[in-house]
Amino acid sequence: MPPDSPAIFPDLTAELLRRGSCVRFRATGASMQPTIEDGEVITVAPVTPMAVKRGDILLYQNELGVFAHRVVRITGSAKREDILYLLRGDASVSSDDPVRPAQVLGRVLTVQRAGRRIDLTSRRAQWLHAARLCVASVTRWLRGRSPASWL
Repeated sequence: MPPDSPAIFPDLTAELLRRGSCVRFRATGASMQPTIEDGEVITVAPVTPMAVKRGDILLYQNELGVFAHRVVRITGSAKREDILYLLRGDASVSSDDPVRPAQVLGRVLTVQRAGRRIDLTSRRAQWLHAARLCVASVTRWLRGRSPASWL
C-alpha cells in the first residue's frame, strides 16, 4: 500500500457505509481489549441514530482519527434530536469527547478471532461485557481497601 493510503481510509469507509455496504478491516490499538484485540478483523455495518443503543460499539471519526468505542450514554431528546453519544474504550477509564451522529460511520457487528466470528451484538457478548464491568468495579473497590478490611 502507498504510504498515504491510511488517509483515504475514513473517506472510503464512510462512503461504503453510506451506500449501505458493510466493511471489514483489521483493528489496531488496545483501547477495546478484551472485546477487540489489536490486529483482529472487525465488521462494521451502517447504523441510523434511532438504532443506536447503550452498549453498541460505534465506529466514529474525529479530528484525531477513526475509533471504535462503546456507547456508555446517549443524551438528547426523546425524538433523538440533538443527540450526543458518550463513548469509551473497554480498556479506558475515561470517556471520549461527545460524538454527534454525523461523526458516526457505523456499528461494529463482529470480530474475527481464532478463525471464527464472534457476534458483538448477541446477548452473550452483552452479558460478558456486563460481567467484566462488575469484576472491574469490585477489583477497583478492593484495591482501595487494606486486606484486613476484606473480612
